[in-house]
Amino acid sequence: MSRIKVCTVVSGSSANCTYVEMDGIGLLIDAGLGIRRTEALLNSVDSSLSKVRGIFLTHEHSDHVSGLKTITKKYRIPILANDKTLQEVSRLLPEVDSDLFCVLPTGGNAKGGAFQVTSFSCMHDSVDCSGYVIDTGLCRIGVATDLGQVTDEVRNSLTGCKAIVFEANHDADMLRNGPYPFQLKQRIAGPCGHLSNQQSGEALIDFVKNGAEQVYLAHLSKENNTESLCLCTVENILRRGGVDPARDVRIQVAPRNERSEIYCL
Repeated sequence: MSRIKVCTVVSGSSANCTYVEMDGIGLLIDAGLGIRRTEALLNSVDSSLSKVRGIFLTHEHSDHVSGLKTITKKYRIPILANDKTLQEVSRLLPEVDSDLFCVLPTGGNAKGGAFQVTSFSCMHDSVDCSGYVIDTGLCRIGVATDLGQVTDEVRNSLTGCKAIVFEANHDADMLRNGPYPFQLKQRIAGPCGHLSNQQSGEALIDFVKNGAEQVYLAHLSKENNTESLCLCTVENILRRGGVDPARDVRIQVAPRNERSEIYCL
């Protein structure tokens, strides 16, 4: 019987990485940690970088790609993203072997083993940010960790996913009253910035009503959010939208510096 495992390896403003495995074959979404820490966290879920057959990049910001240098020096894992993102990664990390790059156009899909991975566009202040849906044949898993708004494309892509890694970056009041410069606050709260807890919760109502049974609240800001506030806000919004968090869905805040609990199917 096929076995699927999903977890966030790490998630936050410092580093991001999500792991999906089926029948012993793994994929990474982003690689924001170096090889030692990534390997240690994968070992803790009885896995390894040796199982990974592809690294799918959402965008080129350092918290999503900085681990590529050390990981791909030892493991010749293909790196998949759209052309603009790969060009920017090549410019920022010239030591990463471009022979590993595989262009996956936004909206395109890549097949390997039991997986089919489809990308979709996210509004974020990078050259061409993407989210991903991993179709295992048994279920669909969605990842969208950097986006300033939930567009129709995002909504359509994630609807029907059984497990979702979804951004809940900041509390709007904490951001507004916090120490960041005004321009940075505008960027984070803007349409190409990051989702607030409120925006995340509102989007999740429909996702849960359409079959999401596991949600990881991801990419929390260290300065402008807390785990307890994020979870409380999202759960209250879900209740007001007719979703019972205790019955209809399992919600976890993805830890900033450690892996999450594993979702298994």
